[in-house]
Amino acid sequence: MTSLFSTVNNFLEEDGWKFQSFESDGVMRALFSSDKQEWELLTLVREELEQIIFYSHVTESTTPKHRRNEMCLLLNNLNNRTVYGAFEMDIDEGEVMFRTALDLVEVLPSFELIRNSLYTNLGTMERYHGALVALMKDDSVTAEVAAAIAASDESE
Repeated sequence: MTSLFSTVNNFLEEDGWKFQSFESDGVMRALFSSDKQEWELLTLVREELEQIIFYSHVTESTTPKHRRNEMCLLLNNLNNRTVYGAFEMDIDEGEVMFRTALDLVEVLPSFELIRNSLYTNLGTMERYHGALVALMKDDSVTAEVAAAIAASDESE
């Protein structure tokens, strides 16, 4: 049987991704860009747990310590309207990411499952990236203002 890592690696290659592969760590890394936005996509494959996890990681900034409570409010607001996946913040470092995952115990992995989880992840981060960065970089942006930015991005 093909490893999960090989399956994801093959999908990314066939889908035209340029990425770095670290098989011994179960990690693949790529940069994703859209319009004026760019972030890092990390794929973590846990063979022993039969899991594939996608993280879209905001790379251009971290949340300053004095803004982390506001960021928590925004992430809670965004998670409340997100059906699949979740926003997270490393509370010590202020790093913000969006996670989607596949639990493949007793499930045959397919390119369709991988594609759906990956592209849901990227689409969600693309939709909310501007609001996240605005809150990180501009002290005048509150969680409520960032949520309004996110809501306006949803309507596009």
